[in-house]
Amino acid sequence: MAHGPSIFADSPAASANAELLAAFFATVLSGPAGAGAERFLASDFRDHDPAGDGSGPEGVAAKLAALWLAFPDGRFEPFEIVAAGDRVAVRSRLVGTQSGPFGPLPASGRVIDIAFFDLYRVAGGRIAEHWHVFDEAGLMRQLEQGA
Repeated sequence: MAHGPSIFADSPAASANAELLAAFFATVLSGPAGAGAERFLASDFRDHDPAGDGSGPEGVAAKLAALWLAFPDGRFEPFEIVAAGDRVAVRSRLVGTQSGPFGPLPASGRVIDIAFFDLYRVAGGRIAEHWHVFDEAGLMRQLEQGA
C-alpha cells in the first residue's frame, strides 16, 4: 500500500482510538515479522470470531501464527479507519501467497486478495473487543480455483 489509511473520527478521543488501530495494523498485522499484539490488546481482550477462540493476547498470537504459516508474505492493508466513541471500524484487505497449509488445503502457491471489515471496541487505550466479517467464499474460491 503506497500510503496509510484514511482516518475519520468524531472527537479527539475517537481520533486517539483510530490511531491506536492504525498502529496495530502497521505493527502487528503488517505480516509475519509483525509482533507485539500484547502492547495493543487488553489482558481480557475478547475476539467474537465464531470460527474459534482467539481471545486474549495469546489467542490472537496463535491465530496470527497459523495465518502467517499459510501466508508467509501475507499482510493486512487498511484503507479506511472510522472512529466514534469507543468503537473503531476498519475496512481492509488481506493479500498474500498461500505457501503453507491453510486448514485442510495444502500449499497452492496462489495469491489471495480478500476484503475484511472489522469493528473494535477500545477501552483504557487498549483494544478490548473485536468482531469481523470477510469474504470467506472469495477466499475459498481463490485458493481452490485460483484468482
